[in-house]
Amino acid sequence: MTVNPRPVKRIKFRVRADLCNFYTFASTPDQPYTGPFRINVRQFLSRHARLVAASDLDGMMTWQMNFRVSSPRRATSEPSNLTLEVVEEDVARCQKIYCDHCRVVGWGRHPVCAKRYHFIIRNSNSQFKFRPRLCTYCGSTLDLSESRCFSCNGKIDVNSMQEPEYSRIDDTSHLLHGIVHSNGYGHLVRINGLEGGSQIVNGCDIMDFWDRLCRLLRVRKITVMDISKKHDMEYRLLHAIIHGHPWYGNWGYEFGTGSFGLMYEAYGEALQSLSTEPLSLIFSNCRSPRSQLQNTIAFYQFLSDNPLVTVRDLFSFLSRMLGWQTPKSKAISIVQEQAFVEPCTWSAEDVMSSFDKILKVLNAAAQQWVSWQNLKGATSRSVGSMELLSYCLKHLNGKTNDDGRVVAVRRNKETGSIEYRLEAAGKNCHGSQVAQTYKLRKVHIQNDLRYLYNALLNPQTMHGYKPLSRLDSARLSATKLLNSKHLIKHYDKADDFSISNPFLIQITCNIEAVDLYKDSICPPEILTLPVTATVSDLKAEAAKAFKETYLIHQNFEADQLLDCKVASETTQVKLLFGSRGNAFINGRCYGGRRRLGIYRMERGVEKWMVDCVCGAKDDDGERMLACDVCGVWQHTRCSNIKDAENVPEKFVCRKCNNA
Repeated sequence: MTVNPRPVKRIKFRVRADLCNFYTFASTPDQPYTGPFRINVRQFLSRHARLVAASDLDGMMTWQMNFRVSSPRRATSEPSNLTLEVVEEDVARCQKIYCDHCRVVGWGRHPVCAKRYHFIIRNSNSQFKFRPRLCTYCGSTLDLSESRCFSCNGKIDVNSMQEPEYSRIDDTSHLLHGIVHSNGYGHLVRINGLEGGSQIVNGCDIMDFWDRLCRLLRVRKITVMDISKKHDMEYRLLHAIIHGHPWYGNWGYEFGTGSFGLMYEAYGEALQSLSTEPLSLIFSNCRSPRSQLQNTIAFYQFLSDNPLVTVRDLFSFLSRMLGWQTPKSKAISIVQEQAFVEPCTWSAEDVMSSFDKILKVLNAAAQQWVSWQNLKGATSRSVGSMELLSYCLKHLNGKTNDDGRVVAVRRNKETGSIEYRLEAAGKNCHGSQVAQTYKLRKVHIQNDLRYLYNALLNPQTMHGYKPLSRLDSARLSATKLLNSKHLIKHYDKADDFSISNPFLIQITCNIEAVDLYKDSICPPEILTLPVTATVSDLKAEAAKAFKETYLIHQNFEADQLLDCKVASETTQVKLLFGSRGNAFINGRCYGGRRRLGIYRMERGVEKWMVDCVCGAKDDDGERMLACDVCGVWQHTRCSNIKDAENVPEKFVCRKCNNA
C-alpha cells in the first residue's frame, strides 16, 4: 500500500458559483422538509448557513446565508449579493420574554415558545450592519461563549449587550424582518423595497422570497400589520379599492383580526360598498362652474377609452397610468395612441355629422377656449346620442376645419377641465396633428391621485355630496377598511402542506395538562409518525414535541389518549385515526409550576380585561386607557378622546358613571 506523506489540500470553493439565486431559491427544493418548523429550521441552518456569532450569555446565535442576486430583469450584468441573517433567540436566557406581535393578533394566550427565529435582510446603508461586538474596557473583539474578555479579563456584562442587540434586530431599515416562533406561528414585521431604501431588489421580490422560505420551512401561520403608505396615502385602503384586497393579498394574506371590533363580514361589505360607489353622485347636483373634484374626475373620464363609472374604475385607471411610467418615458400625452381602438357602432355619416356640429360651435367661439362641459352642453341636443358625442369629443384633437384650422386640446391648470379651440395649422401644428399638446407628467398623476384619495376615500377629508346618507355610509366604510390592519396567511391550510408519503402519517395533537394554568391556550402540534407507529409512540412523540416547543411544558408527560381510552399501548395509530387525524392527550407537568409560570402566555402574566363599546374583547394594538374605577380597558377613540389628544390623568368609563 502506498502512503502519500503530503498533507491533503483544502478544497477551494468558488464563492459566487456556490451561492443560491435569490430569485429562485426554494422554488423547487431538491430535498423538501417533511417535519415541523422547529426541526426544519435547524436542518436548514446546518445545511445552508454558517454560524457567525454565538453567546451563552444573551441566548442569541446568529447565522448567515449569502444569495446571488441575478435576474434577467436587472440592467446590470454583474450580479450582486444579499445576506440573509437568522438570529436564533433562546427565550429563557433573553430579557424580552413576551411577544408584542402575538398579543395584538389574538395569540396572546399561547404559551411562550422556547425559541424565536428572526429572519433578517439588512439594508446595506444601515448603521446596524453586522459587526463583532467589542469589549467596553479594551476594545478587543469578544468571544461571547466566554464570561470574560480574552485580552483584558474584563467581565462581559450581558445586560449592557442585549439592548444594542435588540436595536440591531428591530432596526426599521431592514429590507426584510420576519419572526417565527418554534411552534411555526410567526409575524412578518417589515418589508422595505425600493421606496424603503433597497438598492437591489424591490418589495415584490422580497415578498416572493419570504413566501418561498415559509413554504420550505413549513411554517404554519404568519401575520402582518399592514401600515404601508404610498405617496402619503394609506396603501391598504387604496390597494383594496383598486384590486379588491390589500397588497399583501397578492401572496395569500387575508383579513385576520380587525381593530375596534371589526369582523370579516363587515370588512367585506365595506369594501364592496365603497369601491362600487357611483361617480355620478359627485355630479348629481352639478352647477356651473364645476368644482375641482368634478373637473378632475371628468378629465380622467375623458382620457379613458372605457367608461369610468365607479370609484374603483377611477382609481384603477389612475394606477394603470402610473404603471405605464418607465425611467425612459417621463411624460404622457393627453392624446395617446391606444393599443386597442374603441369599436365604433355608428355609421361614418353620423360620426362626420357630429364632428361638423362640434366644429361649428368652436367656429362661433373664435379664439376662446371652450370647456368640455360647455361644448358637450351646446351640442348634446343637435347630436342626440350622448355616447356618440362623448366618442367624438375624445377624438376631436387634430380635426381639421373647413378653413384649414385644427382643433387644439389642453387641460386648464387652474380648473382642471378639458378645453378646446381652433388654431391655425401653421402655428402649433404639423400637418393635421397638434405638435405641442399638454403633457401629463407622472408627478401630475400622483398629485391628482392624492387629491382624489383625500376627496373620495380618506374619511377625515372626504368631500361632501348628496344624499348625506350615502356620504356617511362612505365615510364609515372607509374607516372600516382602515381598521383592518392585521392580516394573516394560513400556510397549514395549503394543499401542499400535507405530506403525501404512504409511509408517514400526520396527527394533529392537542394536549390538556391538568395541573397547569387554565388561562393559557396551547395550539395543537402536528406530529409526523411512521405508518406503523403505536399509541405509545404517539404519546412519546407528543411529549417530546411540546417539551421542545414550549417552556412551560418542559416537564410534560403524556398519560392517556382521550379519544380512545380503551386502546392499548401497542395499537397502531393509523387504525384509530387514519393517515390524518386529530388526537387529544391528557397529561401532567411534574414540578416547576412556580418557576415556569412566567412562560404561560405570550401576552405576559399581568391580568387585565378589555371590554369596549365597539365590541373589542382583546388588545388589538390601538390606543387604550383603563377606567380608574373598574380597571377595564377600552379604546380612547371609543371614549371620545381623539388620537391627537393626550390621555386624561383620571378616567371613569360610562358604566361606572351611570352606576
